[in-house]
Amino acid sequence: MLLYRRDTERYINVLLGRENRNQTMVKQIAIVLLNICIMTTAGNLAGCSYTGPSGLEKGESMPERTIEQVQEEHTDEWMAIPGVEGTAIGLSEGKPCIKILSSVKPQQLRDKIPSTVEGYPVIIEETGAFRALD
Repeated sequence: MLLYRRDTERYINVLLGRENRNQTMVKQIAIVLLNICIMTTAGNLAGCSYTGPSGLEKGESMPERTIEQVQEEHTDEWMAIPGVEGTAIGLSEGKPCIKILSSVKPQQLRDKIPSTVEGYPVIIEETGAFRALD
């Protein structure tokens, strides 16, 4: 209600010639710019940042194939390694990655599975063995 009263008083002052329209416009522009600055700062403090439509940082190149295509091509090869229970697509540090689901410690598989494939990180995650329910 306070804002409404101030706006009404300002409008009356403009109509009566106590305040000119240019001063009112300058104040309104200043308020809009201040709001933009506050919202931008709040977004930066909250950790929001724009990385572009694809999620790539500046200077990064776009992978030639999708992560699904890369996972599909390598899954059979990885599943043949003892201790690998499955593969999945997940996130690592907010970016897509291929996950290797394992029944052994990740260190036991690290020399058999690369840390990146075609630009996608590969994360080995110990999940235990999978078995069908009766």
